[in-house]
Amino acid sequence: MDYKKNLRYFENKKIPLYIGAAMIALGIVFLLGTRWSEFYYIMYPSSFFLLICGGIMFAVSKTSKSSDKSLDEAINESFKSFEEQTLKKFDLYERQLPYIESVLLEGYKYYEGSYLIRDGSGKYRTDVYAKTHVYFTKTELCIGSCEISFIKDEQTDKSISIPYESIKRAYMEDNVIEYKLKNKLVQIHYQTLHIETTNGEFTCQTYVSQYLDNLLENINRMAEERRN
Repeated sequence: MDYKKNLRYFENKKIPLYIGAAMIALGIVFLLGTRWSEFYYIMYPSSFFLLICGGIMFAVSKTSKSSDKSLDEAINESFKSFEEQTLKKFDLYERQLPYIESVLLEGYKYYEGSYLIRDGSGKYRTDVYAKTHVYFTKTELCIGSCEISFIKDEQTDKSISIPYESIKRAYMEDNVIEYKLKNKLVQIHYQTLHIETTNGEFTCQTYVSQYLDNLLENINRMAEERRN
């Protein structure tokens, strides 16, 4: 992953891009104006100078930072072994309950101090992406959870196994965070999964999904059955 190019993607500085585009436009005007101007001997070479320099600046500004596609490719590459590693770590090949579906939660992580950018499709991206996969066994809840940073060499593994009898409750919390983007305030709404235990709490961000209600119901039901 090219962290420097990713950082420039999130910083989204467009001044060099605009300058390059302006130079190209001015170069075209100069080139067309040579037909009628008495200063054609100055405008003609100047037009090519502007076109070349503007083209170089425009190309450099576009290629010096990552794109939406390259970030998607980085996510796929970073998490290509995530599922397999989780299955191996918790020995889930035979332990996983076949009658309770596992649930995958993933998306960009919103937090205070993060970068925020709106991509070409209108989706808001931040500099951290997370995946959490919740599996059910007879005796415990197994959670594979990992976060990656796009702007620095940092990966956080939050994977954990939780015995059902230690779970107090699982619930969802609605959250909103406010960012300043292009001189305007943007509110991002998301949800947080909370699993309270006798030894602490596991949390992860998630988004509205048809699977969430079933996930909460299954966690709380399995916990209650083991406690009784």
